[in-house]
Amino acid sequence: MMTRRLIIALAASLLMAAPSAAQETRARVSGVVTDRSGGSLPGVTVSLRGASIAPTNVVTDNAGRYVTPWVVPGTYIIDFELSGFETRTISNFRLTAGQTAILDQEMSLAALSEKVEVVAPAPVPPPAPKPRPRPTAKPVDPEILASVCGPREAPNFSLAVGRVVSHRDDPGRQLLGPGDVLRLDAGAEAGITVGQNLVVRRRFRSGDLAAAKKLATYGELTAGLIQVIEVEKRASAALVVYSCGEMVAGDAVERYVPQLARMEERRGTPQFEDAAKVLLGDNGQQMSAAGQMMVIDRGIVQGAQRGQRVTLFRRAKGAPPLIIGEAVIIALRPDSATIRIEKATDAIMVGDLVALHR
Repeated sequence: MMTRRLIIALAASLLMAAPSAAQETRARVSGVVTDRSGGSLPGVTVSLRGASIAPTNVVTDNAGRYVTPWVVPGTYIIDFELSGFETRTISNFRLTAGQTAILDQEMSLAALSEKVEVVAPAPVPPPAPKPRPRPTAKPVDPEILASVCGPREAPNFSLAVGRVVSHRDDPGRQLLGPGDVLRLDAGAEAGITVGQNLVVRRRFRSGDLAAAKKLATYGELTAGLIQVIEVEKRASAALVVYSCGEMVAGDAVERYVPQLARMEERRGTPQFEDAAKVLLGDNGQQMSAAGQMMVIDRGIVQGAQRGQRVTLFRRAKGAPPLIIGEAVIIALRPDSATIRIEKATDAIMVGDLVALHR
C-alpha cells in the first residue's frame, strides 16, 4: 500500500511538471499594434476565437504590446478592435504545439459616418508635450539575419557582455519586442559602442528536468538582435531591430557574429552508421516539426559544415533505418550545430538519430 509520504511526493512531482508539459503542447500569440504612422496603440482589444476554445480577449498595454494565454494548437480567428479605428480580422491563423507566434498589426482610422456641426469656438487645447524623437537604426543586411534565431547548446562559460535591465522609457514593461528601446547594464567600460549589433539570449533547462542540479543540461534561446544607440560609462540603450520572440529583463546580450544566409548545400549520401543525436529543441521543447530548429551533437570539430544536409531517423535493433525527416545545418559551434527541419513525417524528438550527408 502506498504510504502517505509517497503520495505527497508524487503529487508534488506532478504539479511541478504540469506547467512545462502544458507549454510544450500549447501555443500562444504575441505582437505589437500600431497606427499608420507607426505609433503604438494601447487599449486595443485582441480576441482569439476558435472551435476548441471560448473567445479569449486581451488588451494591448501602453506600448501597444499584447500576449495571449496558452491555448491548444489549431486554427484560429484573431480580431483587433479599438474605437475610432477599423477592425482588423485575421482568419485561418494556424498555431502549432510549443509555438509563440509573432503577429504585429497596423490599424487605420475608421471612416467618419456622422456630420459634426460646430456652433461655438472650441477651447484652445494646451500645448502637447514634445514627443521624444523616434530612434532609428543603421540598416542590417537581411542576408546575415538568418543566423540570428534558433536554439544552441549552452557553453560552459559565459559570452555575455551585459544584460537587459528594462524598457528605457517604461521600466514597468515585462514584455519587450520590435521597435522597443532597451536599457542595458554595460557601457563604454565593457567595449560597447554606438551602432554595435548585439544578440539577446536566454538559458533554459534541457534534457531530464528531474535530474539533480549538478547533472542538469542547458540550452540557449535566441530572442533577437538589438543595435546600440546611446552609450554611457557603465550603461547603454539599444533598439530592437529583429525579433525571434519576446525579450525580458535579465536576458543576456552578446556580441553578434553574423553568418551569411546563402549556403552551399551539400547533399551527399546519409551516413547512417556514423549517426549523431538530437540534443535539444527551441526553448526546451522535447519535439519539433517542419520549419522549426533543433541542436545536434556534431560541430566543427567533427567536420560538420553549414549547408550540409542531414537525414533524421530512428532504428530498431536488426531493422533498417526508419526515416522521419530531412534538415539542413544553418549554424555551427565547435561540438554542436543548429539544424532547420525541412521535412518531417513524424514529430522530431530529442534523442532521435541524425545521419549527416557526405
